[in-house]
Amino acid sequence: GQIGSTVPTRAMSGRVTTADDRGIRNARVVISGNSLREPRVATTGSFGYYSIDGLAAGETYVVTVNSQRYTFTAPSRVVTLVDNLADVNFVADR
Repeated sequence: GQIGSTVPTRAMSGRVTTADDRGIRNARVVISGNSLREPRVATTGSFGYYSIDGLAAGETYVVTVNSQRYTFTAPSRVVTLVDNLADVNFVADR
């Protein structure tokens, strides 16, 4: 069999913020879908930023944010990863 994968990989990143644009720390961003055997999880840093790399190019993923302190009108997004994506952002309701 082949060793390794010939599929190019991409990174997805973004920011999770409050309605007034303050970063939300320790929010969980979960990426699932397509060829992922198990979901990938990132936790936002002190300014609300997260990044996940090693995702296959050309695949469609579901990105879901979860925070203990905040709620989101649209907690999930469907993203097709063609190139690196740097603006997969989520904004909390309040």
